[in-house]
Amino acid sequence: MSDPGRWDNLTWEGLTWQDIQAIGMALAERHPGENILTLPPDRLERLVAELPGFSPGQTSPDEFTLSAIITAWIDAEEGGDDSSPFEPQA
Repeated sequence: MSDPGRWDNLTWEGLTWQDIQAIGMALAERHPGENILTLPPDRLERLVAELPGFSPGQTSPDEFTLSAIITAWIDAEEGGDDSSPFEPQA
């Protein structure tokens, strides 16, 4: 695999609600144009459930988990620099 950060044609078996950072990276890769900040909780759950290899288990995510996933998704969208696509450009 030439680029380990890419999710194209990749499945991570056993990905669960506790894998917040991995979920954030996967969502950033698979849904780059999504308006993260206005995403309803039920849509976020659906997007996560559709990730390749995701296994929800017996529990549903709580509000804290969903908020953490949103934060991880934003972090993944921002990348390694300090600029943010969610802040106005000077």
